[in-house]
Amino acid sequence: RAELARIASADILGMLDVPQVCRALSAVWAAVLEAALSAVIKASELEDGPAPARLAVIGMGRLGGGELGYGSDADVLFVCEPTAGADETAAVKWANQVAERVRALLGAPSTDPPLEVDTGLRPEGRSGPMVRTLASYQAYYAQWAQTWEVQALLRADAVAGDADLGLRYLHMIDATRNPAGGVSDDAVREIRR
Repeated sequence: RAELARIASADILGMLDVPQVCRALSAVWAAVLEAALSAVIKASELEDGPAPARLAVIGMGRLGGGELGYGSDADVLFVCEPTAGADETAAVKWANQVAERVRALLGAPSTDPPLEVDTGLRPEGRSGPMVRTLASYQAYYAQWAQTWEVQALLRADAVAGDADLGLRYLHMIDATRNPAGGVSDDAVREIRR
């Protein structure tokens, strides 16, 4: 709350230009996502024992591009990776519960501004799984990625959670968002349409 007030004050007083305001707001919401994710994981570990997966939050859209405005939602993807010896199905189920809890906490009415965590840019949209493993994302993008999904990946950035997993996700999508030989003629036509 204090950081949002500081940013708004600097904005009103002309001490920050629009790109600086957007970057500052994006940094605040990334920190809020990190804090919420950490709190939910810690509560889960206290209740059920060690986490069966590592989890990263990938910022998409304005969040990934560092361009959030005051009323923006946070477009994100959740990626997980089971820990050594953990059952993948159980790990993904746990990660889904954590992601849902983070979304519920940040969108709940409170004295702080709500942050709508929007997962609509995930593979298969709202009908797709909330959380996927790194391997699942890779398989999806290699076989099914549509032009709009590739375009959405251009602004993807790891914003919270396990930094190593987030970085590996970004390296993995590089082949999709920056294909060898450039964008196909079909993709260019689709983009223009």
